[in-house]
Amino acid sequence: MTAYLIKYEGPPSLAVQTATMLADAEGVELTSSEPPERRDDQGDTVVLALTVEGTSDAVLDAVSFLRTRLPSGARLEIAGGS
Repeated sequence: MTAYLIKYEGPPSLAVQTATMLADAEGVELTSSEPPERRDDQGDTVVLALTVEGTSDAVLDAVSFLRTRLPSGARLEIAGGS
C-alpha cells in the first residue's frame, strides 16, 4: 500500500461528503485527516487535507471519479506515492 495526500478545496458543505466518498472507494483506506481550514473571510471555501493508502490505480480512480462530481471552482488534488 502506498500513502497519498489528497487535498480538497471547495464549499464547506461538500468537504465531509468528499472525504466519506473517498474513504468508501474500493481499494482506498482513509488513514488520517486534518481539520478543515477556512480559505477566505466569508467561509465560502475550506481546505481539507486527507491521507489515504491504496494502490495507485485505486487512488487515482477514486480521485478521478470524485473530480467529476465537484462543483465549478472546487478542486481535488493528489500528491504522494510514499
